[in-house]
Amino acid sequence: MRKVILILFFLSSTLFADRVITTHDLGWMNNLEEAKTLALKEKKPVIIFLHSQRCFYCPKLIEEVFTDPKVKAFLDKNFVKLDLDVATGSDSIEEDTSDQAPERFIVSMTPAFIFMGAKEEKLYRKGKKHMIIYGFWTPDELITWGKEAMKRLDKLHGDKYAK
Repeated sequence: MRKVILILFFLSSTLFADRVITTHDLGWMNNLEEAKTLALKEKKPVIIFLHSQRCFYCPKLIEEVFTDPKVKAFLDKNFVKLDLDVATGSDSIEEDTSDQAPERFIVSMTPAFIFMGAKEEKLYRKGKKHMIIYGFWTPDELITWGKEAMKRLDKLHGDKYAK
């Protein structure tokens, strides 16, 4: 009888445990080519969230910043959102590699964000570098970075994205 009670206890605790929120739950894509196609269609820039399995702040960003209603509304309206895993080799535990970042987007520190045009247009130093920001940002800070990216895209490539 004790075993049955213990089993029921463990089953009930797992059923009612807090569910981890993922970027997929929040509408982020995980395939670069599909994201670029959608961005071209919608005439929007792309925000890429680069994370790794060992990143301490990556889950905190998802749970505390990406779920913020202001952030979600701002990003949904202005960007195609893409989530890519930069973990490589033994650090990568993903079996489906559709969310694996291509080598050109591998960074040494996560979390990181890349802002770019739908055709991978660069937004920094007169179009010579991608606009990359590193670290944990508050909701207001992330929105500020997003607005800066939109301004740079308009300045450097606005003719391609006129709605």
